Amino acid sequence: MNSFCIQRVWERKGLLGKIVWVLLLPASIAYSLAVAFRNFLYTKKWIPVRALDRPVISIGNLTVGGTGKTPATLWLAQRLAERGFSVGILSGGYKRKEFRPVILCSEDGISRAAIDGSEMLAAGDEPVMMARIYGLTVSVAKDRHQAGLGLLNQKPIDVFILDDGFQHRKLKRDLDLVLLGQDVPGWVLPCGPFRESTRSLKRADCFLITGSSEQWQRLMPTNGGRPSFQGALEPQALIGFDSNRWNAYPLTHLYRSKILAVAGIASPEKFYRSIHEFDGEIVETLEFPDHHEYSAADWQLINRAARNLDLIVTTEKDILKLIRFPFSRGKLLALRVAMVVAQEESLIEAVISRIRQPGERREA
Repeated sequence: MNSFCIQRVWERKGLLGKIVWVLLLPASIAYSLAVAFRNFLYTKKWIPVRALDRPVISIGNLTVGGTGKTPATLWLAQRLAERGFSVGILSGGYKRKEFRPVILCSEDGISRAAIDGSEMLAAGDEPVMMARIYGLTVSVAKDRHQAGLGLLNQKPIDVFILDDGFQHRKLKRDLDLVLLGQDVPGWVLPCGPFRESTRSLKRADCFLITGSSEQWQRLMPTNGGRPSFQGALEPQALIGFDSNRWNAYPLTHLYRSKILAVAGIASPEKFYRSIHEFDGEIVETLEFPDHHEYSAADWQLINRAARNLDLIVTTEKDILKLIRFPFSRGKLLALRVAMVVAQEESLIEAVISRIRQPGERREA
């Protein structure tokens, strides 16, 4: 079932969407009960939780995709690094093909393994993007505690960022930053996009709202003084890979260019809107599943579609999987977007305060 059909089911659009939604309802109720029971076991400390010998900041959300977790992780890692912290990112490496832990060090630069795709298979596309495009240190393992220990054995780390960590309750954290996007409340999987109920918001320490602030404010816990901040993804530049290095280009390159937009992400609508905002003319789009592994046949399809066009514009996650194929020089570019946070200094200070706060660590 593609993302368009899934969205129609979640929104109960059309007769077929309503029928499928009703058929999925028992599975959704069962899943919701299972998640609630799991959370209850963690709350009662009947499932053991492990800690790392460094502060852990978790960035996560309630839904599947769409809130900007990875850009928020990049934003926080960069801001903490600017303030002198040595940052390690812990990732599960979604859809990676290997089970062994993998450490991607920032000083390694762009490697042959990153270009030929083998590193992507071992670690997953988002960890490789964070390491090879943004120069961050990422440790990848299904067990994030193991990922943290492995990284500590290899290099000094001041603070860990647990990417997509709200549901990874096996690891103690010092602060839970939860992103709240466009999906305001709905059903849990598979009848809706929620991985757990909005009642779980009481576990959060602070919120970064990338959707409707007014709608989410009504659902936030009123006790505990949990601050909320507004964030948005904004285009920053175009990047391309040439002569074994990344090059940045201004967004004005999009102006009046005839463009093939290539996206292997869950919701590409914002990606298309960003291109249009800078007067790029999207002549054709090619959409692939999220975390798609591009094949030679895909490359041929892209080249044929872009034969008479000026640019092929894709995402940063996708360009890493496409640079192993030959394209005309300067034709393949990725749109770089970044998280922009209102009252950013207040959020950073809240995070640093929790990092430096003495005393017992918060449990998951």
